[in-house]
Amino acid sequence: MRRFVFKIILFCVPLIVVLLYPSILLFSSGESFKTIDELIKSNKDYLIGYLYDEDNYNYLKQAELENRSPQIVALGSSRVLQFRDSMFTQSFYNAGYTIVSISDFAPFIRSNLKNKKTKLLLIGLDQWMFNENWDDLDDYPKLRHPRQFSFISTPSPKTLFNVWSDVFTRKYSTEVISTQTHNTAIKIGLNAIVNHTGFRKDGSLYYGRQIEKLLSHDSTAHDFEYMDTYTRIKEGNRRFQYSDKVHEKALLVLKDLLLLCKKMDIYVVAILPPFANGVNKKMIASKNYTYLEDIHSRSSEIFKQYSFELWDMSNLTKYNSNDNEVLDGFHGSEVTYLKMLIYMIEKGSILKEFTELNTLQNDLKNKTSAYSVYPNV
Repeated sequence: MRRFVFKIILFCVPLIVVLLYPSILLFSSGESFKTIDELIKSNKDYLIGYLYDEDNYNYLKQAELENRSPQIVALGSSRVLQFRDSMFTQSFYNAGYTIVSISDFAPFIRSNLKNKKTKLLLIGLDQWMFNENWDDLDDYPKLRHPRQFSFISTPSPKTLFNVWSDVFTRKYSTEVISTQTHNTAIKIGLNAIVNHTGFRKDGSLYYGRQIEKLLSHDSTAHDFEYMDTYTRIKEGNRRFQYSDKVHEKALLVLKDLLLLCKKMDIYVVAILPPFANGVNKKMIASKNYTYLEDIHSRSSEIFKQYSFELWDMSNLTKYNSNDNEVLDGFHGSEVTYLKMLIYMIEKGSILKEFTELNTLQNDLKNKTSAYSVYPNV
């Protein structure tokens, strides 16, 4: 019996050692084994950036909305994340990064904005949402029930393996875990600690390391000179699938979305988000994206039916931005989005009731860099 027990212990010791190191790293960084509920309720500033369990971002956004009643909510994919609370004079929360398909908007709104005081919904309609070759919407109009997200605190075996792999390939070093504050904000997660990238308290995303690399013209920056985006265009994949016409079903889904907002008495201001000028030129030259030409005109007809606003912001030059202010091929920076906001207000958007134009113009004049306007956190 003793011999058997000894063999079991002998077998388990290497296994425990293998699991212990990544577990300590994940725990000390806040990547795993820790919940964020108390941090959210405390209203302290934070920078939350997960490297392995990005699904927890859905829970983060859901929990923040449960903890507050913002009058303005930004909603969409990662392409709305540069709208910040400092841009508005009324309470604001950025719920971006929760939407993939155009059919995701309504379930999110039903789940998180019911019985809230939301007056304005600022949404990003990604151009590929109207591309049948990217999203055929075959599961629509099946009823999509409101969704509740759960928090994943225990790492999977795959995550533990990925930690070892990333440490061996020097993706990051253990020394970076020694500090978990960013200015006055608490840093949670390896992406926040290693790359200074994560979500702020207002729901917006700080691109820390990416901005640092762009400012120093570092070729290791993500999508440097849009090479990754150009590859997508060449291969016609990863949201850049080819199409020559607007997906009719997407327009039906859009109509249902606006009807829901009308019934909930939420005013909608929507944007078609920007592409870098170089990317726009590349898509036009390819002649494989002619559906883009009709998105605004076809969608505007629906927006007019409900007296809501749709703004085509896909071209940076319209609002005096440029390729020196974008984070990659299809993500504008904080500076880009502030210029966008100023443009819409000057053109008569209802946004003027939720902002102060002179303040925004002054903020732009005093921006901290070509990519940032306000303090990072």
